[in-house]
Amino acid sequence: MYTYLKKLPIKQISLVLLGATILSFGTFNFNYQNSVTEGGILGLLLLFKNLFDISPSITSVVLDFSLFFLGSRFFGKSFMIYSVLSTITFSITYSIWEAIGPLVPSLGEHMLLASLFAGLFVGVGVGLVVRGGGASGGDDVIALLVSKFTPLKVNWVYMITDFTVLGLSLTYLRFEQIFWSLIAVTVSGKVISLIYYKKEDDDSDTELTKEETSSQEESSEDILPETEKI
Repeated sequence: MYTYLKKLPIKQISLVLLGATILSFGTFNFNYQNSVTEGGILGLLLLFKNLFDISPSITSVVLDFSLFFLGSRFFGKSFMIYSVLSTITFSITYSIWEAIGPLVPSLGEHMLLASLFAGLFVGVGVGLVVRGGGASGGDDVIALLVSKFTPLKVNWVYMITDFTVLGLSLTYLRFEQIFWSLIAVTVSGKVISLIYYKKEDDDSDTELTKEETSSQEESSEDILPETEKI
């Protein structure tokens, strides 16, 4: 893995590392501290944490790797490497935040603010990882695969998986808390979608520029012989 990792672009690796770190920071300081759960795999991590006191640094590795393997079958080896790097980074940095303790004052009396910040940090974190070419969790793999083979956009796939997990979260959260979580999920889904489709637009622009350059070169070659005759 290390040998292959050295061949990958530094920019992509940096996006994955930064995204996973932002995600773990937001998950611990905003989601967990204020009982604002998330959907998808991240929501399941918080579910296991609250019901069985199993740290997300452990469950994220177990749950994610199986789905990462599935994703690599469709998106290639580099996707698997980026995703594994994201999971390891999330696991390590989350353990660090747990050891340090909360770095943000509790927003329990300001739940709307807590929900908005939770959604923002999760959205930016996941969005950067996906933009870097990987997945921050198994639900990212599900969202990318479904959007690849169906007309559904990634934000709608996230919404479906998120609402399913939020329903399960009623086992340890009150409906009022689920309401705030719905706000966080909506914000994070929108932010992820914006960052993801911005990446697609950039890729399309790059491809278009290459095609235009190639076309101009071909035109120049066609004109060159006439110029030489003159």
